[in-house]
Amino acid sequence: MNASVTAEGQDERSGRPPRSGAAIGKSPGGRTTAGVVAMIRKGLGGSVALALGALAWWWISTHHFSGGEHPSEESAAAGARAPASALADEVFLPEGSRTSAGIELGTVTRMPMHDHLTVPGRLDYDARRRLDYASPVDGIISQVFAQVRQRVSKGDSLAEVSSPAVGMARDEVRRREDDKQIEIKAAEWATTISDNVESLLESLAHKPPVADVEVMFKDRILGSNREKILGAYSKLLLVEKVNRSTRELGDGGVLSGRIIEERTSNLEVAKANFDSACEEALFTTRQERDRARASLAQADRLVQVSKEHLRTLVGSRLGAEIAAVAEDAPDSPGDTGSLSTLVLRTPFDGVVEDVFVARGERVQGGDPMFVVADTSLLWVRAQIHEREWTAVDVVQGQQVKVNVPGAERHELVARVHHVGAIVEAESRSVPLVAELENDDAHLKPGMFVWVDLPQGSVRDALAVPASAVMRHEGEAFVFEPLTEGRYRRVAVTTGIDNGDLVEIVSGLQEGEPVVVGGAFVLKSELLLEKED
Repeated sequence: MNASVTAEGQDERSGRPPRSGAAIGKSPGGRTTAGVVAMIRKGLGGSVALALGALAWWWISTHHFSGGEHPSEESAAAGARAPASALADEVFLPEGSRTSAGIELGTVTRMPMHDHLTVPGRLDYDARRRLDYASPVDGIISQVFAQVRQRVSKGDSLAEVSSPAVGMARDEVRRREDDKQIEIKAAEWATTISDNVESLLESLAHKPPVADVEVMFKDRILGSNREKILGAYSKLLLVEKVNRSTRELGDGGVLSGRIIEERTSNLEVAKANFDSACEEALFTTRQERDRARASLAQADRLVQVSKEHLRTLVGSRLGAEIAAVAEDAPDSPGDTGSLSTLVLRTPFDGVVEDVFVARGERVQGGDPMFVVADTSLLWVRAQIHEREWTAVDVVQGQQVKVNVPGAERHELVARVHHVGAIVEAESRSVPLVAELENDDAHLKPGMFVWVDLPQGSVRDALAVPASAVMRHEGEAFVFEPLTEGRYRRVAVTTGIDNGDLVEIVSGLQEGEPVVVGGAFVLKSELLLEKED
């Protein structure tokens, strides 16, 4: 008896049902249940009693509370699953309900469609419209004019810096400009003399009287060439006059042949001296003119070099016109007229995103001071994995769709600015940058976006509006109108989905009518009928 009860206790502790010969109702020897229980109380320990109590509670709960039924896992799963095919094929909607639901009909049309690839991206500043303004020189902050989130215009003052380096650079610019003015005057002088000498020599070629020449060039600048050229010319005229009288006297036999030869020689010497004076004056004046022009050109280059040095100090990203103002702007706010004072200005319209300095602070060249950005145009930065890159078809200037989940207007259009030339080593992706208008400043840099890129070639396809396609438990279907107020559910296979249109691969024919507005209401009616 003890062995039989022990076997039963082992079966109960192991979770197995009692063996046929050891039922709880009656023992193998024909004893009643009460007798068995009495033996259990006498012969078994507390642990066995506890196990028997748990087994009894399990039997009561499963048979009494569940009504004695044990639903199988297969039947439970079958009841939980509600395939789309279980939906009714037709639905009726009264006229009043059709009006309130906004039921609209359209037709299946054939049109060119392009598949697309959706890649993640983020919004970023336009690199051309964001300036991390660092201190261009060592100095002390005299004034700070801009505050965080302040809107500024091109040329507005941001801060004033006092820097000896700027003073030295400005002094160098002014000294070079003064040198240039001197060279300008020297070049004008040399050019005037050269032109007047050429004009004088042209006049003397006609052998005018010396008195007429002096009157003609009385107020014209000739420099030292006046004495040289006119002196040689006057002596030549005198010798020619003497030589003419000598020939007359020689023909009459008054003068000897030796005197005639001497005076003829004097004429040749006078001509040689005059020609020499003319050639020397012409060469010298031209050389001095060219030398003066070269000196002027060098002075101009030195002025440009000094200005470039100053522009380098005040910031090369300011642009030529702003840098020119920054060199010397006595009328701008905060300018004191000191050569060492530099007023930092914004190069474009925008907003001061951040300020890192305060009045009286000492800064070194390269220390951050301001961040100014124009967010009216943002960049969309997307990453196209190298495995998908070959299938993407994008070119510069092409429009792409951008979805901004965190914005009020989700669907936007951007224009491709450029595509990266290489695959980035870390992400194994090709970077793509597109320009996105942000006139209302609703979009913020750093926002997550989805970018739809065209993929593959364009193909003719049957398409319906996206509002016509309903889905339920993985099955796509549309509604086809029948008689007045009745609509039939038609299962379809879809293809390309560009957000506005959905390709119909199978299930419909071109020209068939479908519900394009209010289809969700019809789907809801089907689901309600299914529940009923």
